[in-house]
Amino acid sequence: MPEPITIPDPVAGPGAVGQVQIDRHPGPSDGTAPPLVIVGGMTQTLASWGAQVRPLSAQRPVLVYEARGQGQTRLATRDVSPPVHVGDFEHLLDALGVTEPVDLCGFSFGGRIALGIAAERPERVRRLVLSGVGAGRGALARVILRAWREALGTGDLEALAWLSLADTLGPRYLEANESVLAAFVKATVRRNAYENTAALFAQTLDDGPDSLWAPLKLAPRVRAPVLLLAGELDRLASPSELEALAAAFPTPARVEVLPDVGHTVAIEAPEPWRARVLEFLA
Repeated sequence: MPEPITIPDPVAGPGAVGQVQIDRHPGPSDGTAPPLVIVGGMTQTLASWGAQVRPLSAQRPVLVYEARGQGQTRLATRDVSPPVHVGDFEHLLDALGVTEPVDLCGFSFGGRIALGIAAERPERVRRLVLSGVGAGRGALARVILRAWREALGTGDLEALAWLSLADTLGPRYLEANESVLAAFVKATVRRNAYENTAALFAQTLDDGPDSLWAPLKLAPRVRAPVLLLAGELDRLASPSELEALAAAFPTPARVEVLPDVGHTVAIEAPEPWRARVLEFLA
């Protein structure tokens, strides 16, 4: 069940606190695996991971959280830059009494935040799994993000939600699920606040090659073993970029490309994604 966890909110002012919305499952009673912490894509919420949490937690503790600016998390969004997200992660683990290193999994926006966490707080991450994160953004990805910004500029999350479906989901998944896409869009609009999403777009997507938060700048500082997962048809984080990112880690990352899948690997191919994650974390 979703639950709010109170953490410090320095963006709101000295001594201020806010709440992070989480969904946590304890895992098997006789298990010894460290917690798996999941950070989702920009407009994803706890519900986006509902189909993965139960089977994952059959083998290990699992915690999904909505980052600052996402879903029902209640933290100030005047500053939602990557360093603030790193601090929020550490505050959340402290509030939950988690002292041992965790396994960290991030998708897209959440993957870039997870990469930043692993670089900035290496002592808190045992293993790192990234989906939908490439070495950089090519021309196609830059055009897609420009189109998303223009859609967001209408003041309506629904336009962004519809546009992003075509850009993130592969053709096979769209064909099989066309009848429920309108429900997907309504859920995205209902679960996210326009102002918070706009803040995330404005402050977290500037990770060009000169940025200290660019994947190729962060990767050399990561100590944990890394698994990079991608969809063969991903238009935002092209699989062709994965080898360059994999080679940038001190110990080259493992790369897995899932066939006939777009950007949202864990949704489009849930069982293959989960099998590869659990095998890597074992």
